[in-house]
Amino acid sequence: MQDELIPANLLKRLEELKDKEQSYWHDELYSFEAITNLAYRQELEKSFSLDPLGPLPPRQ
Repeated sequence: MQDELIPANLLKRLEELKDKEQSYWHDELYSFEAITNLAYRQELEKSFSLDPLGPLPPRQ
């Protein structure tokens, strides 16, 4: 993790989100911090094994 690019308050929030339901960290992906701080966004995606391009559309 790039600590110098992610402020301590966001690192703390990442730790708090690990014990929460999916809806909490899904909402965090659209937070101001995640949108404006690419390093934080990437760490969220890595922490929760998310695909940065989003889920695939349903098969028909």
